[in-house]
Amino acid sequence: MLDLVRVFKALGDETRLQIIASLKDKERSVCELAHHLGLPQPTLSHHLKVLRDAGLVIGEKCGPSTTCRVNVKAFSDNGIQLETILARTR
Repeated sequence: MLDLVRVFKALGDETRLQIIASLKDKERSVCELAHHLGLPQPTLSHHLKVLRDAGLVIGEKCGPSTTCRVNVKAFSDNGIQLETILARTR
């Protein structure tokens, strides 16, 4: 089980919610995600680390780049409805 305090702190930031929304339906490389969100890579990397540490995002090394995706199982295992959270951010 995830540390729920860490999870909700991670989800309590608008930028991190945008990252989750961007990864919800599609895996993206860090570079692609930075371009998509208009964020500098160091800023994005900071937010991704918080999300990874909370268990909400998985990063996989693919050659020189890292591909990120939402850890859907982490949400469902903890009774967190991803769709509900993202619907309230729009």
